[in-house]
Order: sequence, then structure tokens, then C-alpha cells
Amino acid sequence: MARKAQYQPVAGNEPSDAQEVNYAKEFKQADIAGGYRRAKVKAAKSDNPNLR
Repeated sequence: MARKAQYQPVAGNEPSDAQEVNYAKEFKQADIAGGYRRAKVKAAKSDNPNLR
């Protein structure tokens, strides 16, 4: 099972690379705050215990 955590803004004009990085960081922070990433992080760590 592939784990993809790439977030893209909706269609329209294309954002710059820096904007995409900022969007990804903001979505990640929102997911952490909402508790949505906890299960995925636990699963990833069980697959690879060397993750931090």
C-alpha cells in the first residue's frame, strides 16, 4: 500500500513551488491538530522502526 501525503490546491491557476510547500505544511499541521495523522504515523513506524 502506497502512502501519499501530497496535498494540492483545487484547479485554477498553478501555484509556485514555494506556495505548494507552504500548502503542504499548513495541511500537515491541520491534520496533526485534528488527530488525523496519528494512525498513519503509527502504521509507518511499525513498518520502519527507524523513523522519528
